[in-house]
Amino acid sequence: MTTNSRSTVSVQEMAETHDGSQEQSRDVWSVEGASAYQPIIGIPILVKQESQGPVLMADAVGVWAVERMRARVFLIPLWPFPTHTHTYQSLWSLMQSIDGLLLPAGIQGTDWYTVWKADEHEPGSESWPIAWEMALAQLATYMGMPVLAIADGAEKWNCALGGTRRESPGESEPMTTLPPENWTRHTIRVRAQSALASVLQPAIRSQDGEQEPWELACMPQQGIEHLAPGLRSCAKTEDGWMVAFERSDGVFGLGILGRLDWGLDQKYGTAVFEAFLQACRTFDDARRQQEGWQSMRDELCSRISTLVAQNLPLLSNRHQLT
Repeated sequence: MTTNSRSTVSVQEMAETHDGSQEQSRDVWSVEGASAYQPIIGIPILVKQESQGPVLMADAVGVWAVERMRARVFLIPLWPFPTHTHTYQSLWSLMQSIDGLLLPAGIQGTDWYTVWKADEHEPGSESWPIAWEMALAQLATYMGMPVLAIADGAEKWNCALGGTRRESPGESEPMTTLPPENWTRHTIRVRAQSALASVLQPAIRSQDGEQEPWELACMPQQGIEHLAPGLRSCAKTEDGWMVAFERSDGVFGLGILGRLDWGLDQKYGTAVFEAFLQACRTFDDARRQQEGWQSMRDELCSRISTLVAQNLPLLSNRHQLT
């Protein structure tokens, strides 16, 4: 993603053109009726084997953001163990312990995609945790669990569902070592007819006078080349780079290449997190009311395994917008 320019368009255009009568699905993103229940958010964390023993490798800002929004954190260690034919079944009990999945940003100076692509030629233990994280994202998405994916996590979520990442220019790779506070901040243009636009409406209406633009530190050089089936773009920078995408069926699922967890100083960032947590509460309520949830494990996991093995979409494209 280019970083030598700044966008100037505010979120106001989105607010003025959004059609409030747009048909919403049963799982529409909504913060209305939030209860006191603190949802449990699963966050995958890489485990690296060092000479002193296992070490957790993580960008802790995502964890901090979840806790700041008064939700509970469930750290999911990703050990360097190979996946197997019953990967989804082995993750099932874990999924019953969480209400939503946050796919966080990666460690600065590392590139998960390089490791992932290298595994196609020389399989190794470095890529195994990535395979587990993608399987986790696939299972959560297919079962309708709310997913919020940030920065590298957004790229992984898209790739897990069948999309591709844009290749980074080789000469620009050193830029990825810069911490997010040094990334160029872009003002985001949100697509009017999107679930994200609906979520941001309360934050926009609560401002008096001139509206504050939504600016986020966006990942340099990297980004999305092709979106997976069932996902649609919902926000771009003024120079045309896609910065956010969402599920097109109304179920909460948002991937954002900007560091949303670094943007809680703005109402837009907190509005997105609040919508995510409320979707997690709604999911937990629905799961409690459904009988036979556990009996669905083998059938559901078998379906996912078949779709992934045959490179078929996990999400329907019937709601896709161009």
